[in-house]
Amino acid sequence: MANILHLFVGEVSRLWKYKILLFGFIVTSLWLLILVFVTKNEALALLPQLMVLDSGVMAILLVASSYYFEKQEGTLKALLVSPISNIQLLIAKVFASCVSGVMSLIFMFVVMVIIHGTFIPIHIAFLITLLSTVTHMSLGFVIIFLSRDFMTLLVRYSFFTIALLLPTILVPLNVLPESFSFLYFLSPTYAVQFLIQGLFTSPDTLSIVFALGALILIPTLLFPLYIYPRFKLEVVL
Repeated sequence: MANILHLFVGEVSRLWKYKILLFGFIVTSLWLLILVFVTKNEALALLPQLMVLDSGVMAILLVASSYYFEKQEGTLKALLVSPISNIQLLIAKVFASCVSGVMSLIFMFVVMVIIHGTFIPIHIAFLITLLSTVTHMSLGFVIIFLSRDFMTLLVRYSFFTIALLLPTILVPLNVLPESFSFLYFLSPTYAVQFLIQGLFTSPDTLSIVFALGALILIPTLLFPLYIYPRFKLEVVL
């Protein structure tokens, strides 16, 4: 546990050194300005989309940027000569990647309370943010390992982001019949948006189960079956 805590602090320090956390805070500042200058109803409508972008889509880009900076500097190889395991290093990276999303959630919570007098169930939103970050981070690692270089990653990231956001566009258009609507939850981005919207509405229990199931199942399968084995190979290359 002490090793993971030490690695977590080091990961956060590197994220700040690479200006990745700073970039995340700048993006969060833009979201906060939007929430400040819109009406209460508009803020409630925009909040799920902003939280999804920050803890989901942005999480993929931030973890990819951090990974390539570390490979360029040889940081991963340096860590491997210390008495830590690959699994500890990977866990620390997961925790560190949640920092930006959690901080963004806290700032949005404060703005919603002070400006609009609206309380978000912060404990539930916190769990959703963690699930969103970890799930999208797992997809980010998949994109990283399937890309030859950073430019290839950006191209794949663009197409992947469009695919993840597509259900958020198709749902209002009622493209799929109601009986097949559960297929939208295959997109973790839509699942997160649905759960966040559910904080202010009354979604049906089955839809909540599908959304949570997607967010739990994706990283549960990807990390042990694909990401960790590939991570062990990548760090020594």
